[in-house]
Amino acid sequence: MDFTIKTIVAGLVGTNCYILKDNSSDEGIIIDPGDNAAGILAYIRAEKIDVKVIALTHGHFDHIGAVEELRKSLNVPVAVHADDADMLLDGKQNLSAFMGSPMVIKPADIILNDGDCISFGGCSLRVISTPGHTKGGICLYGGGALFSGDTLFAGSVGRTDFPGSSTKDILDSVQNRLSRVSDSTKVFPGHGPTSQMGIERESNPYM
Repeated sequence: MDFTIKTIVAGLVGTNCYILKDNSSDEGIIIDPGDNAAGILAYIRAEKIDVKVIALTHGHFDHIGAVEELRKSLNVPVAVHADDADMLLDGKQNLSAFMGSPMVIKPADIILNDGDCISFGGCSLRVISTPGHTKGGICLYGGGALFSGDTLFAGSVGRTDFPGSSTKDILDSVQNRLSRVSDSTKVFPGHGPTSQMGIERESNPYM
């Protein structure tokens, strides 16, 4: 990999926030800051990372909880897929209202679509649209890594019993839309342990 990866597990449901830093520069990105903005900021400042963007794999509350504090503190844009953009603005859509604490954040600064790239330093991650868990769920692929959000987990896939979810779509996403991802790729999911794409193809019942 051309970048280092720091994982910070945060929030009530243990969301994996990933902080990436280009090995040849100080530039980096944040993926899915669900909570613990203070801890994320402390790491970024200690490592002197020049954060270029906060990228969201989807719009559920447990992946966006620290967005506003980080956006304000770091003065960086927030990127989300077009089909999940409205979730940031609606506590019911992002499910926070059902947790007793409705969360609404400002609109995304960057709207992503399939095939777009997120760059930092000499590194680039390509957006793969993977609907199913949400309509606008994405994975980010590059440098031997797949940041799979709540699309693909080690041995499983994301839940499809939420509003806007689709079992048919998530199966199509993991079986067909992720077909371009090589077996050697390391998988960094939104929750739980890392895996490898080849292992998932062999043992994940949903693939």
